[in-house]
Amino acid sequence: MGLALGARARLGLDLGDGTHAVELALRLARGDLPFRDEMNLQVLGAWPAVPFVWVWSHLVGLDGIVLASRIYFVALSIGVAALTWWAVRGFTGRVVAGFSAVTAVVPTAYNLQLVGYNTTPALLYLVGASSAAGAIARGSLGWAVLGGSAAALGAVSHPVTTPAAAAVLLVGLACARGRVRIGLVAGAAGAAAVVVGLAVAVWGIDHVRETLAFTSDYQGGGVDRLGRLRAWLAYLGGELAQPAVAFALVLAVVAAVALARRSRFAAPLLLAAVVLTAVQGLTRDAVTATYSIGSWLSPVLALVLCLVLLPAAVVTALRLRGMPARLLVIGLAPALVGAPTVAAFTASSPRWGAVGACLAPAVLAVTACALLGLVRLQSLNRHPDSPEPAPTPRRPFAAAMAGAVGVLVLGSLVAAHTATSFRDAPLARLDVAAPAGAYAGLLTSQRRADEVASAQAALRTCARPGSSVLAIGYPAAYLLGDVHVASPVTWLGDFGPSTSHVVRWLDTRGVTPDCVVHPTRWWGPEPAGGAAADPLRARVEAGYHPVGSTSELVVLRRNAG
Repeated sequence: MGLALGARARLGLDLGDGTHAVELALRLARGDLPFRDEMNLQVLGAWPAVPFVWVWSHLVGLDGIVLASRIYFVALSIGVAALTWWAVRGFTGRVVAGFSAVTAVVPTAYNLQLVGYNTTPALLYLVGASSAAGAIARGSLGWAVLGGSAAALGAVSHPVTTPAAAAVLLVGLACARGRVRIGLVAGAAGAAAVVVGLAVAVWGIDHVRETLAFTSDYQGGGVDRLGRLRAWLAYLGGELAQPAVAFALVLAVVAAVALARRSRFAAPLLLAAVVLTAVQGLTRDAVTATYSIGSWLSPVLALVLCLVLLPAAVVTALRLRGMPARLLVIGLAPALVGAPTVAAFTASSPRWGAVGACLAPAVLAVTACALLGLVRLQSLNRHPDSPEPAPTPRRPFAAAMAGAVGVLVLGSLVAAHTATSFRDAPLARLDVAAPAGAYAGLLTSQRRADEVASAQAALRTCARPGSSVLAIGYPAAYLLGDVHVASPVTWLGDFGPSTSHVVRWLDTRGVTPDCVVHPTRWWGPEPAGGAAADPLRARVEAGYHPVGSTSELVVLRRNAG
């Protein structure tokens, strides 16, 4: 699986979220501080990648840093899966734990394989939920501390997901007793204390406040959170209403009834439901003028598969009780509250699967319980509560069918993860090597390779190694050459009057960027109200002149004197 995901890491090149995640880690690795230098509430999502990026940038430089960061994420995910397996293997069995743990780390928001605010919380909540369950099963203080601290750090890495962190902790506390409760609280409190200490002593409370004010200003009061949530629910409902998926959900309920009766038909019925779901998801493509999608993205497929497996998982929890039931409620809780919250706050289309930031614990718990039920409930010739539940000749059949379900779930998620590279061409057209530099080693489309090469050449008309650059609406500028960020926000958009915060940041530090980069089509005619409506734009237009351009971007150099 690691080799498959490693090979997948080469595919696709996007100049938005996939680039932004690397740039945030690189900025912190170069010594810039959260909130003080990068006024972005999501910047701490990059922290697990900072040590690796620091080593890579010092030993190799910028060359190949995107591919290297993707492979590092794969390695980190495998490490998290191994830790998860270790936490839950005692009460789920080694094989079921292994399948479930690996399955949980495959789906990622936007199909990205990078450490960032979209992926870090998913891994941390997976560690938090599995460690909490492992602590309860063992009565272990150490596992409890790990679970509590991971949940707290998940909230810090993407503050919008804080309800998911609270769910992990509250449900874990409700299921735990004695010193395990103490450990969960101590772990969360300890992690929170470290973050607060950094905010006070290193980042500066005033800078945190300024970041909050800036974020509030540029987002404005007109964001329709309920509208975004309704859009996500409408999208999800529309996909669930597809005939194949609707029939799969019916089969899943029938399979759960059969499982409750310990019928050998439970596994084939559930397998059929998973097959229908996987086929529907992997053939649900879409093509627009700006992107192509080869299938449901992996978090969308993961969410639907969770719904398909959920009835069997619930039956397992009710019949086996004990730790399977606790794992299920601890794993489901963060997804139930976190996914709608992320959907309400994200500006991206529901089809990109931003809710994947909270799904990993649910994927683990639902998959583990469903497979556990297929193995254990179908292998008993007595009631599962009997003190001597003797195995029957059905056990090999049950294990084989459970294995088939597990392999199909995992395989379909890997296929969905591979079928679509975020905002790049269809898979069959990713056959051109990316230009030398930060994107070296990636395979992309001819159009994207030409676009990157042209952008690199345009940036060189102004920037030299070490030049300071301010990018507006084009975050990839900071990986087009060995340049430094001269902006308080790596992904600076069309923020209008709120760019007064950016101007103040530049003035306070005495920073005058050598070069400015902005998209060609975004920097259009002056808006109503004059340039003063955008203080940063007014400064750029007064102090810079164009020296290079492509069809996608314009590069400006600072005026002499």
